[in-house]
Amino acid sequence: MQILVLGVSIFQRKDGTHGARVTVASTPRNPNQRGLAVAELEALPEVADTMRVFPGIYKLDMDLPVANGYGRPNEVRPLVTGATLVAPVVPGKKENAPSS
Repeated sequence: MQILVLGVSIFQRKDGTHGARVTVASTPRNPNQRGLAVAELEALPEVADTMRVFPGIYKLDMDLPVANGYGRPNEVRPLVTGATLVAPVVPGKKENAPSS
């Protein structure tokens, strides 16, 4: 899917493993709401490392694993497994260019 990516965050969990989240924006489903709807998606840390241009339109490859837990219903947690820059939102901004 192609979507507007606002940024990424990489973090370390208490058990020492690394994780990442991708912040995305899209038009809201409710026609009465103005602006953009923002959400965070879990991502592989190595995928987040490759994303350098923000904001930008990225083609995201997604995996939909089912997470189950004791005493809780099963749920699907989207996981970003790949990202390709389609176009920067800011004209003239290039990959790996320092922001001014």
